[in-house]
Amino acid sequence: MKKALFGLVAIAAMMINGCGGASLIDSPEISMVVMDTASVTITWDEDTVIEGHDDFAGYNVYVSVDSSDLLVEDGEDLNKFNADAITDLFYEVTSLNQDTVYYFQVRTVNVDDKVGSYNTNVPFVEASPRPEFTAIVKFEIGPGSDPDCAIRFSDATLMADSEMADSLADMWIDAWDFPAYDTVAAASPSHNIEYGTGANISMLLNLGQYDFDEIFEVTTEPTITTSVAIVEGDLVIIKTADEHYVKLHVDAVDKVALEVTITYAYQNIANYPHFSP
Repeated sequence: MKKALFGLVAIAAMMINGCGGASLIDSPEISMVVMDTASVTITWDEDTVIEGHDDFAGYNVYVSVDSSDLLVEDGEDLNKFNADAITDLFYEVTSLNQDTVYYFQVRTVNVDDKVGSYNTNVPFVEASPRPEFTAIVKFEIGPGSDPDCAIRFSDATLMADSEMADSLADMWIDAWDFPAYDTVAAASPSHNIEYGTGANISMLLNLGQYDFDEIFEVTTEPTITTSVAIVEGDLVIIKTADEHYVKLHVDAVDKVALEVTITYAYQNIANYPHFSP
């Protein structure tokens, strides 16, 4: 009788311990982050070992405002952001606050809905949504005050170059070689012969011809405090005097209307230069 009872207990223990249950699977490495005005899209590398595993079901994405919350081996107590397992290699996390830095993590989930540990190479990435604006900035074309040739990035306020110091402009559009205006430049407010005294000093870097979302990582700090020549299609990185980063795309340069159309993303968290992991 005792032997029979012992056998039943042993069988029950095997069932509880999940003998033959689905394996926990390693997690992929996040490779890119794209920030929008109220969302962040994370992308991770394809891994044929992970997705080829017999027990693979998909991925879960986790979001926290405290990175330490995500550094746990057992992810069962974490709250996943997605409702169902993700089978793509990207996911958009929506309804985010522009004034908050978030930490994002992806883990693999198996057919038993159990999650593996975090990726040790890239345990998480941090990002914050960015306000984005489109603006049409006029040329500054010579001595005297010119309207709408300067801009304050935080709220897309346009102003005359004569107002830059008092209205905290971050950039103005310089143009010369009249009448053809062969050269057009984005310039630091302090770099103005007439109105630069007391104006902000912005730092600029022209990366060249890129689409707005093509560059997701800043690897070189902007350091030019005078001006950088621009043409249609250029992507410019700017660090404002109050240390906010701006990614600016030159959508159009109109030498007839004497204006530049720009789209830019303003990182409203100071000293937070992250466009990517």
